[in-house]
Amino acid sequence: MLSALSTILLSTLRMGTPLALTALGGTMSEKSGVTNIGLEGIMTAAAFSAVVGSYYTGNPWIGVLAAVIVGILISAIHSFVCITAGGLQNISAMALVMLADGFSAVGINVVFHTSGNSAQVNSLSSTPVLAGIPVIGNFLSKLSPFVYLAFIMLAIVWYILKYTPLGLRINMVGEQPKAAETAGISVAKIRYFSVMASGFLGGLGGAFLSIGQMDLFQTGMVSGRGYLALGAVIMGKWNPVGAFFAAMFFGLFEAIQIYVQMIPNFPIPHEFIQMIPYVASLIVLAGFIGE
Repeated sequence: MLSALSTILLSTLRMGTPLALTALGGTMSEKSGVTNIGLEGIMTAAAFSAVVGSYYTGNPWIGVLAAVIVGILISAIHSFVCITAGGLQNISAMALVMLADGFSAVGINVVFHTSGNSAQVNSLSSTPVLAGIPVIGNFLSKLSPFVYLAFIMLAIVWYILKYTPLGLRINMVGEQPKAAETAGISVAKIRYFSVMASGFLGGLGGAFLSIGQMDLFQTGMVSGRGYLALGAVIMGKWNPVGAFFAAMFFGLFEAIQIYVQMIPNFPIPHEFIQMIPYVASLIVLAGFIGE
């Protein structure tokens, strides 16, 4: 029983971390008044960039740096289109999702001379330095550094939005942009910062998928997680703490479906089991949106 709970908890943290990081970014963007449904594209491009950075340097942390830079650049494009040029937010975001899909598909051919999968690279799938901690060290060492980084980012985003003048301005710009302008606050600057912060955090989420959870990039590996992260933002009521734990809640359902598939001779076909996280997400979100 304890072994099963430990396995599910480990898997929940692994499955929930990329959603949680990206959901924190989505919360920042939404709070400023800019909808960013392009989180899926940010994660895709970042996941690929992380592998490329690790592949060329042999250092996975350089891969993480490459991922967040790409995430910020994509968000900067979205910011320019929506904030400066006055374009439609949803259309801009979906265009960037398609751009990211094309960027990664072409990039695999150019860099790795193959299609579908990249080469294996150095990754950050565990934290061996924690193994020496008594009692829980073995458990903690199995988790990627990204998991701990996610909790650090939660504390930072929560503190910024709740206790700093910048957080007050982000909330004001999102809720009352005209009043913010009257008070001398640059709505454009605050929104640029918030959207690019979502790119930074979404970049971390994408990097986790490729070099935190695995050691390669696969076409389609993001598989709707950007949209699930946006759903976590809604379920969390546009609050960073709520969005974070809503993402972990989705991660729990994904962990359950993985664990169930490991049970020998389980009578339900795997295709139906794989639907568990998405069906659960739809049911939960339908309840929250209806409130």
